[in-house]
Amino acid sequence: MENCTLYSHKLEFEKIVELLKKHLPKAHIDLNDQEENKSITAILKGGFFSKSKSLKINYHQRKNPSYTLDKVTCSLTQNLDGMVNYIQAFPADNEAIKNKFLHKVKSANCEISFMAEPDITNEFEVVLREMAQELDAFIFAQPNTLFTKSSGQYFADKNLGLIIDSTGACEIQELEVNVDAKYHDQPAESYTKEQIERKEKSASFLENKGIKVNKNLPCSPTSTDTILRTKKELIDRAYALLVIAAKGEGVEQEHLIKTVEDKQIDSFSPYETFIYDAATLSDQERAYATWRYESLYVVLWALGVTEELKYPDEICDVSAIVSVIFQPSRAEFEKLVQPKHILQILDELDKTYRMNWACVAARIKDIEVSGGINPSVVYERHYALNWLTNHQNQDWDAVQTST
Repeated sequence: MENCTLYSHKLEFEKIVELLKKHLPKAHIDLNDQEENKSITAILKGGFFSKSKSLKINYHQRKNPSYTLDKVTCSLTQNLDGMVNYIQAFPADNEAIKNKFLHKVKSANCEISFMAEPDITNEFEVVLREMAQELDAFIFAQPNTLFTKSSGQYFADKNLGLIIDSTGACEIQELEVNVDAKYHDQPAESYTKEQIERKEKSASFLENKGIKVNKNLPCSPTSTDTILRTKKELIDRAYALLVIAAKGEGVEQEHLIKTVEDKQIDSFSPYETFIYDAATLSDQERAYATWRYESLYVVLWALGVTEELKYPDEICDVSAIVSVIFQPSRAEFEKLVQPKHILQILDELDKTYRMNWACVAARIKDIEVSGGINPSVVYERHYALNWLTNHQNQDWDAVQTST
């Protein structure tokens, strides 16, 4: 027997049944549909010269579906809680992917055991691959004829690429964490006048720029429900971003060390500490680091030391923003700070959130995003603004930009 286990945020047992019937039309299928625990068995009878083959799928879902793992309420959430602790103990070649993966684990709402006898044949592999794609699943697997990316147990993405194993190995460059808005969005009937007006203002801006508008997206939080990062947190973050971006650009370590000492910088996130300490950076790490200039641009705007955020059709003026924070001493810089009002920040967040949706929608359809906006710039702004507004209380390395 060969087996693996899929985990998905989506609760779509019917989709699994549909896939089996589609790809195994000659199989005898037995279905057991009992509330939170379901199973389906498909048997392909053998002939004179071949043995029978079977595929059994056990499906188990959360008692209370969610987008996160706040507390243990059933056997599945207990399993997920243990999995989170297991993964957290791993080293990581790619800390950013590991952090995203932890959020993906926490958002899982169902567990799907995939058991093939005598092994995962071509017919069963087709089912598995499409199931993983349709459910946006991640997979926990042991080495077998299909899963060969590690010598031990490991986690794979929906394309069967290695997310992480116990040695910290990782082969993927990106990992999406998609959650259903119904699990955390505020009910539409409870939106305030402030929220509705902000949403309408953002939609009007996008329409004037020719950017696709999704009127079904929820409103952003109210000012009374939002707790902004403190002025000190913003200043600390700005200095950390300055150093990491400069590292990505190739500034020599001795100059970075002097800047850290002169500016009294001690607020690097865990992944930023890895970047700062690294003797050399991979192309991916260098790209991650240099894009921090866009994050810095947003934070400096929120601190009130730069002008309004310009339309995101091109990258920021790096020399200008570096000059603003690098030239003065830390004490002088802190005197310049006049943080933006919370309503200004929420307006920018709402607008950016909707632009990011347009970028994601265009990428999924493999078309150019409308309005001439730069998807990478929009993403970095959304990331920084979510952190600024304490979105889901996430630390810098773990910020999500779900749309």
